[in-house]
Amino acid sequence: MAPTPEAGTSATPSAEALATEAVLARLSAEDVNAGRKRKAKDGEAEEDSDVAQSLRDYGRAFLRLGDPFTDLDDIIQHGIFIETAEEIDYPTMGTAQRRKFDRKTESWEILWRMIGQKFREEMIALEKKRKLRRRACSKINGGLNGSRGEDANTLKKNIILYLNADTSVALDPPLHPSAKVTRGFNHPVTARLLCPAKHPPNEETYAKIANGNITITGRTFPRLFYPDDWVYTKNADGTDNLMDGLFEGHLIPRVGKCILQGPSSALKPPGAHRGERGNAAKIGAHVITPRLMGYFAIQTVFAISGIETWRQVDGNFDYEEFYWTVVRLFEDGDNAHILENFNHQIFGSATGKAATPTPTQNSEEEEDDLAAYEALRAAKRARLAEAAAATNASQAATPSSSD
Repeated sequence: MAPTPEAGTSATPSAEALATEAVLARLSAEDVNAGRKRKAKDGEAEEDSDVAQSLRDYGRAFLRLGDPFTDLDDIIQHGIFIETAEEIDYPTMGTAQRRKFDRKTESWEILWRMIGQKFREEMIALEKKRKLRRRACSKINGGLNGSRGEDANTLKKNIILYLNADTSVALDPPLHPSAKVTRGFNHPVTARLLCPAKHPPNEETYAKIANGNITITGRTFPRLFYPDDWVYTKNADGTDNLMDGLFEGHLIPRVGKCILQGPSSALKPPGAHRGERGNAAKIGAHVITPRLMGYFAIQTVFAISGIETWRQVDGNFDYEEFYWTVVRLFEDGDNAHILENFNHQIFGSATGKAATPTPTQNSEEEEDDLAAYEALRAAKRARLAEAAAATNASQAATPSSSD
């Protein structure tokens, strides 16, 4: 017979009860600490305040390193599912469904590894307490949304200094640092940078964009991806040079340095940064990742656009689609040389620092450069597979020599 518990004793608390107590205590402590934070100095971003790591701080990091678009509650719910499901019917998923599933899985991995193993265990234990989990998400979201606005405001003021490849050349006409109405396709420099790479940057192209004959979507490669003197060419076999010079333009590296090292570092030599700790150190960014590249790209396009306040969709252009378009360029280790170049530009070393709406019906062209890139990648893989098969067949047909 099992021994009877002594009077006055109680059963061991469940994992859910312990997680509930821990998360509530953390939320309460963060509410108290929020009122004690040192007020940021004039011109100093909130992240420059000397404060302890909090869920809000992790939100600032997750914005840049993780996933700036997917709902955090959905990411955590997905994480609980993959951690607790007895079986995942992965093989039956379609390509798009599998890609979305993999993205959420990676987002969950980034999130819990960033915050810690205890956070992972607590969220799993709170599987049935979604309301409490959402309270934790709201703290993380506070940092995420706040930092997106901080980055956007910093770039709004400073990007006009980075627009010309040769910064000794003044913008003509000049742009105001606190107003965006004259940016986008209203200014010759920003119009050229935003122009679809497949089209010449001229008034005829801009007119076609304005009247809907050329549609810019989140799958379009803008000219700002390329060097100033890059010219689009198409070969007789239908291939083009979209992959030549990709991300060798001058603007996105400067934006990346501005975000991670500070505005004053953007025009300095590779690896140079201000004396104080930049965002890279504060959020633990030691190497450029595909998701960081996506974040640099969306902030660059937004900064030179003519819209004043952040919104995910601008006409037919969806910033979330554009973000994932950039991220997908680096799938399966592709274009690693681009990441190495950005590591060099921002950290001074190729290895980094140690430790969609439907297009308008009258559109003549919908710019889908990602599809062209993926077709090129598929053709390359097919050629490699064909060559390997031919080699194997040749080896099989060759009689082996005998002594």
